[in-house]
Amino acid sequence: MGVEKNIVVIELGSSSIRAMIGQKKPDGSLQITGFEKESAPDSIHKGVVYNIDKTVQAIATVIKRIEERQKIFVNKVYVGVTGQSLRTIGNTVKRQLDVKVAINEEIMDALKDENRMQPYPNAEILDFVPQEYRVGSHLTMDPVGIMADHIEGYFKNIVARKVLCENLRRCLEGAKLEPFDFFISPLLLSGYLLTDPEKRSGCALVDFGAETTTVVIYEKNILRHLVVIPMGGDNITADIAAIFHIEREEAELLKRTHGSAYTEETENAETTTLNISNDRQIDKKRLLDIIESRQQEILENVWEQVKNYSDRLLSGVIFTGGGANMRQLETAFFKYHHFDKVKTRLMPAVTEFTTNLRLDTQSNTLATLIAMLRRGDEECTSERPIEPGLFDPSREEPTIPTSTIKEEGVVMQPKPEQPEEVPVIEDQIEEPKEEKKKEKGPGAFSRMSKWFKDLATDLVEEK
Repeated sequence: MGVEKNIVVIELGSSSIRAMIGQKKPDGSLQITGFEKESAPDSIHKGVVYNIDKTVQAIATVIKRIEERQKIFVNKVYVGVTGQSLRTIGNTVKRQLDVKVAINEEIMDALKDENRMQPYPNAEILDFVPQEYRVGSHLTMDPVGIMADHIEGYFKNIVARKVLCENLRRCLEGAKLEPFDFFISPLLLSGYLLTDPEKRSGCALVDFGAETTTVVIYEKNILRHLVVIPMGGDNITADIAAIFHIEREEAELLKRTHGSAYTEETENAETTTLNISNDRQIDKKRLLDIIESRQQEILENVWEQVKNYSDRLLSGVIFTGGGANMRQLETAFFKYHHFDKVKTRLMPAVTEFTTNLRLDTQSNTLATLIAMLRRGDEECTSERPIEPGLFDPSREEPTIPTSTIKEEGVVMQPKPEQPEEVPVIEDQIEEPKEEKKKEKGPGAFSRMSKWFKDLATDLVEEK
């Protein structure tokens, strides 16, 4: 019979560090019990740890809040990996056999091991996905059992800069946490939001984030392409703030309130002004032009990644993430690139949410955390360790020795142990003398009477 497990996951976003905890039941169901968020604008840049000290502090803060609210101690976590250096690179491994034999698992493992050892300057392989194998003149996904003397394996290696995971490990160590595993966030998100029919027929998932936009492409249920574009919604906000000389918070509000990825010419013809403070106004048309220009640039970069697969994406392009809430985003993609199979995917309805949590399930910003919770399967909490010098409540209370004296309700502690006696030479020890009772002698009066008696006797005798 299984037991409930507390799963804790962390996502390091460009603008905030977020953590979520859920209880995984023995039957595999999941109940989300906590969510914490800490703003960290100067900690992560484009998905990569920029300031280790601030990141450590933000991680420790969200974990401490979870511990205090859940009355637990967290010592291990699952962490999502993303960032602008994350991408796929194709690799081919060939093997010439001495004689024609049936391809077996040992040969397949040798191909995969050789692929895993492929060196990349300043990058490391986080995972890899076999694409297909060429056996003779045939392409197949499962070559085991086929007779051949030559085989080629085609792989997509998921790589990232070495410093990406190194800095993540340093941050977790600084926060006194142990990583159970590093999840590749875009793959988990794809598994959560996309259906198997969509991945089989071909689709592209485009996740619009704050500082990055991730494109993941599937065909025949296999990952074909992954790339992180270093542009996102914050670029639009920065443009508005710089051009109108306003604070980023004001710029973000204008973007969310009035922003649109595409406007018709008739709408642009209308000139209106927007109040941004008591004595300042801006031109709405100019605001929309700024937003559209940057949004078009982001969509152009997305299309560059998608266009080589466009005729194979029968399920189309699917937008998600916080930036997918921009109005007219689907219309803009169609107008610019004449690709009509595009839609926006909201986060699926989740029945595991506890009723006392208020989570924004419509902005698509929590999907990655939930996907990680679903994948995690190890207990992330333990008994809180006792710091040196502090009383350990798990130990038994010390018992009071029977020699303790109790007087008038006050417990008198036993005397401390006497130091060891210094050994002495035996003949130096004086034997204890027995005390003799002193006999009382005659008093002074008795002694005088006796003296007179003796004197009288002596005088009689002389006569």
